[in-house]
Amino acid sequence: MSDITKLTTKIKDDAVKKQASLVKEAEKELTQSEHLKKTQLEKESVEHLKRYERELQRELSLKVSELHVKSRNRVLAAKQQILDELFEEAKVRLQQLPADQVEAFVLRKLQVTQLTGEVELIFGDKTQPLITEEMMQNWQNTLGDEVTLKRVKHRIPNRSGVVFRQGEIEFNYIFEALLESKEEDLSYQLIELIFEQE
Repeated sequence: MSDITKLTTKIKDDAVKKQASLVKEAEKELTQSEHLKKTQLEKESVEHLKRYERELQRELSLKVSELHVKSRNRVLAAKQQILDELFEEAKVRLQQLPADQVEAFVLRKLQVTQLTGEVELIFGDKTQPLITEEMMQNWQNTLGDEVTLKRVKHRIPNRSGVVFRQGEIEFNYIFEALLESKEEDLSYQLIELIFEQE
């Protein structure tokens, strides 16, 4: 019986050792698994943080860009408003030119245009009241016999200045039209004078 007891004890001891070995192996695997999971979680956490930082950076860039665009648009709107005010003021000043300046302007344009024959003068309704028969006679005398000036009763509504018409050809010296034709070029020059270029 002692052999059976010894054998049973040995089996028990072996079973306990095997169990201890299996528990130790399981604990080791569990520790390794926990370490892997912890490492993986840390790695995922770092990736999440990086992704979150990139998203924040992108959002920040978009907001900065949006603010830049809004700021630029406000500056452009302010520039445009100033230009509009300047051109409106210039238009009002042109419409209020005194008679002597209108007389000199018309004479200069008649001389520069170098017309011959009959020329009709069509005035804007804001200029018409300033034109006298004496002015017409002075222009005619200055230009000589090669040109015959004829004042047309028809007026150009809400305008100032003059149109010279010879047959089908018209030379437009309406102040508002002259100003509009120069507006783009003048706008760049005025912007440079008023604002520092970016």
